[in-house]
Amino acid sequence: MFPVTRAVRKELFPIVDQDGLVKPAIQIIVEEAVASGIEEICVVVAPGGDQVFRDYFSGLSGALRSAIRDKPALEEAADQLALLEKRMTYVTQHPQDGYGDAVLCAQAWADGAPVLIMLGDHVYLSGESRRCARQLLEAFAQQQAPVSGVIQKPATDLHLFGTISGTLSTGAKHLYTVNRIVEKPDIPYARTHLRIDGLPEDTYLCWFGLHAMTPDIFDCLTELKTRGLKDDGEIQFTRAQAMLATQRPYYALEIYGDHYDIGVPDGYVRTVQAFAGENSK
Repeated sequence: MFPVTRAVRKELFPIVDQDGLVKPAIQIIVEEAVASGIEEICVVVAPGGDQVFRDYFSGLSGALRSAIRDKPALEEAADQLALLEKRMTYVTQHPQDGYGDAVLCAQAWADGAPVLIMLGDHVYLSGESRRCARQLLEAFAQQQAPVSGVIQKPATDLHLFGTISGTLSTGAKHLYTVNRIVEKPDIPYARTHLRIDGLPEDTYLCWFGLHAMTPDIFDCLTELKTRGLKDDGEIQFTRAQAMLATQRPYYALEIYGDHYDIGVPDGYVRTVQAFAGENSK
């Protein structure tokens, strides 16, 4: 997203949300979590990266508060930011050692509790009344085991996503028992090892960008870090998930909805268009 990222962090890219307010992506992500039942939020940041978020999620000063006086919708939006701020904690990742290491940085904050892991550059639109994250959390509550959101993708997209194979769980619609997890597989490998019965030809289940995890995911990440097991020079979250899937039941839920990646130009355009479409309904 260079050169605009010299001026604004991608987590702060503006999107017109479904309520008609223009919000940075990070707020839409946080509100997705809170509306789905999450009570506390941990934001993992680079050194010094927390201040811009602290400034945004804060109460308004007297001058700004006066400027929106007599505009109830904007006053309510300002109050919402202050309420979200009370839920938020910031943890610094240093050095930058990959997505898996970023998740591991939150271990002390999680303090032995399950966690919902969300990407900082993905937003979601549900195809039903429940939020996408809520769909996942309800499956987690039922299974009491790790559950990752997945979505059907064509073979041509596999180079972008972690991909799973598995079997449809008995008596549970759209829930799969995972038997294999591979990060960005090539097409020949996927055709041999990642086909799932019932899906169209050359269609696979790929990560949606939401993961409800039991605390033992941190044990897997710690083992990767201790043993120096890296992919492309970084500790990868997908490898820790694959390790966890060999140790206990692990599930994937096909989310009814769609995910949007604001971290690439065409993804950002698609995001803005999709949210604009929701606002026109």
